[in-house]
Parts: sequence; structure tokens; C-alpha cells
Amino acid sequence: MQRKQLIALVAVMSVLCLMGTSLCVSTDVEAADGRTLVVETSPDFAPFDYQVGKEYAGIDMDIVRAVCNDMGCNVEFRTNTFDSILMSVPSGKCDIGASGFSISEERAQIVDFSIPYAEINQVVVAPKDTTIQDKEDLNGKIISVQTGTTGADYASSNYDRNNIKFQKTYSDVLLDLNTGKADAEIVDSTVALAQCAANPNLQVLDILDDSPVEQYGFIFSKDNTALRDEFNDSLQHIMDNGLYDMIMEYYEENGYSPETPSFFTTKGTIVVETSPDFPPYDNMHGQEYTGIDMDIMRAIGYVTGYNIEFRQNTFDSVIVSVQQGKCDVGASGFTINDERREKVDFTTPYAEIHQVLVVKEDSNIQTKEDLRGKTITSQLSSSGADYATDHLKDSNLIQQKDYNIALLDVISGKAVAEVVDNTVAEAQVAANDGLKILDILDDAEVEYYGLIIKKGNTEMYNLVNDALEKLIADGTVDRIIEYYTSHIGEDIASYYSGDAAREDTGGDDDDDDDDAAAVGWWQELKDRFHNDFLKNDRYMYIFDGLKNTLIITAVALVIGLVLGSIVAMVRSTHDMTGKLKIINAICHLYITVIRGTPVMVQLLLIYYVVFVSSDNGILIASVAFGINSGAYVAEVIRSGITAVPKGQMEACRSLGMSNRMAMTNVILPQAFRNIMPAIGNEGISLLKETSVAGYIGIMDLTRGADIIRGQTYDALLPILVAAAIYLAIVLVLTFFIRRLERRLNSAY
Repeated sequence: MQRKQLIALVAVMSVLCLMGTSLCVSTDVEAADGRTLVVETSPDFAPFDYQVGKEYAGIDMDIVRAVCNDMGCNVEFRTNTFDSILMSVPSGKCDIGASGFSISEERAQIVDFSIPYAEINQVVVAPKDTTIQDKEDLNGKIISVQTGTTGADYASSNYDRNNIKFQKTYSDVLLDLNTGKADAEIVDSTVALAQCAANPNLQVLDILDDSPVEQYGFIFSKDNTALRDEFNDSLQHIMDNGLYDMIMEYYEENGYSPETPSFFTTKGTIVVETSPDFPPYDNMHGQEYTGIDMDIMRAIGYVTGYNIEFRQNTFDSVIVSVQQGKCDVGASGFTINDERREKVDFTTPYAEIHQVLVVKEDSNIQTKEDLRGKTITSQLSSSGADYATDHLKDSNLIQQKDYNIALLDVISGKAVAEVVDNTVAEAQVAANDGLKILDILDDAEVEYYGLIIKKGNTEMYNLVNDALEKLIADGTVDRIIEYYTSHIGEDIASYYSGDAAREDTGGDDDDDDDDAAAVGWWQELKDRFHNDFLKNDRYMYIFDGLKNTLIITAVALVIGLVLGSIVAMVRSTHDMTGKLKIINAICHLYITVIRGTPVMVQLLLIYYVVFVSSDNGILIASVAFGINSGAYVAEVIRSGITAVPKGQMEACRSLGMSNRMAMTNVILPQAFRNIMPAIGNEGISLLKETSVAGYIGIMDLTRGADIIRGQTYDALLPILVAAAIYLAIVLVLTFFIRRLERRLNSAY
């Protein structure tokens, strides 16, 4: 009966997991849709469209890349001649045409245009020794133009067609100029600058005073208005958030040279560590890192041409990681102070804050003197904790590992107040009913946030700080801060991937409170489950964490079995023969130290001391837990060997067997039966011990639940689900261990 109940329980857990997986399809925020948009271009039109090697580069190409990223889709570029693109788009052979298309009434009859993204006028390009000085001098001259362009239209309307050479590409037009087959070219003004940058023998003559200002737009099929509208929304978004301006400035600063690689060509990767539990500065939106700090780092990546890779860690551990070079930059709302300056370098400040209190709305605290004898809370190693330590000495301070736990102390009544930065307090109060801010710490000084970089890493410091100062000067940092502070308390996407207007932020949750109460606890539970796991794909934290937990457990168990077996054999051999005294002493010391110290301390030592130069957290955690497990496995195996009667070994030796033969053929097979249940239990214990892996920034199952708890401020459901998953795995392992025990017992 017990076995049937166990199987039924496992089946129920499996069904629940499958239900959760199927429900994940109905999330209220769409993820990247996986589409690939085919974009045709004529890559001979620098600085808008050209190629550097096999890479498509240019203003058009990078605007399309930025827009498609904002839309959540991929892009595939294809080459075609300029005039042929105007036929490919309407026929559906590609989705978008991007090759400096001037918006005109004639073309608008064939295709739809996006909103304009560039303005130009027609100019003349001619050799530097030309005699051409005004537009009348072009009469009787050979003019080369590209077919289908507005330059060709201008030439046809104003000069003798017999003197006009119509070429398929701008490369052929330039060849005409450089070989003397043409006297001049009529072309768009920005393109002319790029041509002259690549051909020093040419010059730009802005002499066509009757040339109207024209606008460029991307072209779409008239049958695909939905794509056009979606593209326009994202194009307007990158114009609003400054990414468009960065692209345009990038090509201008490089002189519109056709040798300039794509704006998105990365020079390398900057690894940034953060503790994403600090909105509006550092947070998670689904699987996306969001917040002021995160988007400032993204902007720095755009400006410097570096890819930004974000990693998680606990707040107090980020500084250690920066010091040891495990990451390049720390970005987690670090207050600039003298103590931290001794450990790391700070960039130019980018935000100003001061300390306040977060309390319940019905709190009777009115002045800081009211905190005497009361329990208060703050994050470990934060400036709030420093303030409380220095100025609120009569209070009982609890220092938590992150701000979410500190806030839960207030919500649950374990503390009367939280000491926290004012902007973060605003986000906490906006996201949680029943709280308020008390700005009563009149001796709290104004503080400043800065990014942190390892001392001595001058190259990285100059790279990041110069870019940050540029972003502060051009208003980008202010726009990012305004974006988040104007949506304080809302779960919104990154400033660079979607604005609040396009996000389902759950803003109507408050309106549904009465309805939720009316339908009862079941509906409330379903709403909490949806908010905790389905909204913004938060269930992925559980899945990703579970995957890492299982990997660490499996690898650590293998390491523990190998290491433990070696140590057990050494100690058993010494016990039986008295040999291997020195090695046995080393093994005994290893077991004593490992079993006598907490596994978390061992994990931190191995991560920050032994493997100081490595940042592969999963590998390091596997080794750390494997070393820890090896000490326990060694004693399990040794106890199994000693449980075999000594007469067995004596009988073997009397038959002429060596010690190794006796162990291999007689002792170990009998010991195996004794140690297998204990080894199974060690595997179960190891699985649960991995729950501390989050202390070195690894996304394990417990850390995944912790992140969900931090985003939703639901202290119950995420932890319960994590506990249920641990329990389900343990029950399955226990089931197989018992089956193995019965099989081993039946053999005797």
C-alpha cells in the first residue's frame, strides 16, 4: 500500500508540473516571437547601406537591427539592385526594403513608407580639379546617376538626357567619375560625404539650390500594413530613447567612411554583476535585466561598441567579484563612500539619493527617536545599514541579504521600519499596499551612486567612465531615470526594449481587489499563481534554477563518490595493515575540516579564494559540493568496509590473496550492500545542500524562487513551489533507493 501511495504522489506532482508548463503559454506579456524579417538592400550606398567584408553596415542596416530587436524578431539581409527592391517588396519576396528610399508620391502608389528617419538634399560630386562652379556649368557635361534614384530624377528634369549616364549601382557611378567617363554625379548629400571620404580626389558641390529637402523611409508592401505599423512603433521608440541618435552620431563621428563597421559590431564583452532586487535601479522583467543601472550599462555598451553581459550575485559579493576580476563592472546602486573607495574605483556619479524609512501606514513612528528599542531592518552592507549602525544605535538592527527580505520584515511585522534609499523606497511603496515613506532622518547626508571597477584596471575605467560622462552630458542618463521614475512601482521592460505604454504592467490589479474577494480564496490563489509564475514568464526562473540544481548535484555526486572512495580505501588500508600513515593523516585532516565547517563557508572560500581567477560558478559550485560530499562518502564507505567481519579478510589472506585482491573480490562486494542506502541518502542531502549556491550568484532552484519572491513580494507561494519540487525529487530518489535495498536484500 505504501508503494502505491508513493507512486500516486509522484504522479500527482508530475501532473501539476505539466499543468504549470501548459499554463505558461497564456502569459500576459508576449516574449520575442522568433520571426525573421527579410530585408533587401543595395549595399553600395554608404553611409546608409554598404558592406564591410561580409557584414552589412550603414545607417539603414543598423536602424533596422535596432528596430527588429525592439520588435523582438530577427533580421536577414539580402542584396538586390536598388530599382529591383521596389518590385521585390510589393511581390512579397522580402518584408522590408532598406536602401535610402526617398519618400515620393510616385513611389507611395507602389509601396507604403515608414515614418521618415533621415533628411537629405541633392548635391553634385565632381573631381577636385573640375571647372564646375554652379548648376548651369553642368549643361553639356556628362552626368552619372543611379537608376531609379531621386538624383536620376533631378538630372532628367534639368539636363539633357543624352548627357546622362544611368548606372545600376553607385559603384559604377563612382567608376565613371574616377575614370573620366563622367564629369559629375548627382547624389544625396550624406551619401556624397561618404563617397568623398572614400575617394579623396572627389569633392562635394552643394550648388543645386532648387533641390528640395527629401526624407528617407523604409518600404513595405501595401498588403502588410500590420508590419508597417509595428515597425513604425518600434522606430519611433528608438528615436525617443536615444538609440537612433547614437547610431547617427556614430557614423557622423567616423566621417561617414564606408570602412566603418556596423554600430552593433562588438569589440568585446563587458561583464556586469548586479543584485537584481533593487528597483528601480536593478530588477528583472521576466528574463530581462531592467532598471536604471542596467540601461545605463546598455547605453555604455552602445557608445563603446561592447556587448554587455549581466550576471547575478548578492549585493555584498559584487564588490568582492569586482576586486578579484570575476567581472568588469559592478552596477547595483553602489553608494560612493570612502570605505568602498579603498577597495574599488567609482565612476562619475549618476544618481543622487538619501536615506528614508519605509513603515506600515498605521505606524505610530513620527520621529527617529521613536525607533529607540525597536527592531529595524536594512540590506547587509548597504548605506542604509551603515546609517542605522552609526545613527540608530539604540535600535535593534536586522541586516538581511537583500532589500526584498528587509521589506518583508516590515510587511510581516518583524521590524517596524526599513532604512532604504529614497528612490527605492518609492518603488517599494508603489508596489505594496499598506506602506508609506517617512522622510524623517534629518541627519542623513545626500549620497551618490556610481559604477564600480577594479582598482588598477585603468583601461576599463576610462572606457566606462568616458562613456558615462558622455551619456550624462547628452541627457541619456536623465531620460533613462525619467523612464523608470515615471513608472515607479510598475513591472516594465527595459528602456531599450519596450516602453511602458506597450507593456501590460498589471496596473488594473487594484481595481480587481473587490472582485477577487468576492470569488473567494480559490480565485485569489489562481491570481497569485499567475502573477508569481506565468506573468512575464517568471516560471523560467524555476526551470532554469532546477536545471542548474540538478547539474550541480549530479556532478558533485560523481566527484564525491570518486574522492570519497579514494579516501575510504586509504583509511581502510591503514586500519587493516598500518600502512600509508602520512596519506592517512592527510585524509583524516581532510575529513575533519570538511565535516567540521559549514558547506556555505567552504563554497565561499573555494569561489573567492581557491578559484579566484575563474568565474564559472556552476563548475566551481560542483567542485565545492563534490569536495564536501567526498568527506561524508568516505566515512560511509569506510563504515561499510569495517562492517564486514574481520574474519573474511583473514580467511582471504590465509588463502594467499593479497590485500588488494581480498578487498576487490570479497570485502567490497559485501560492503556495497551496506553502503548503498547511505550513499543514496548522501545524494539526497547533497541535492538540498545546493540551495546555498545562490550565494555565489548561481541561479539554482532556491535562488529562482527567491527572485520571484523579490519581484512579487509574495513570500509564500514561490518558496512553497520550490519546496514541493525538492520534495518531489527526494520522493522519487527515495523510491528508487528502497527498490535497490529490497533487491540487494533479496540476494542474501
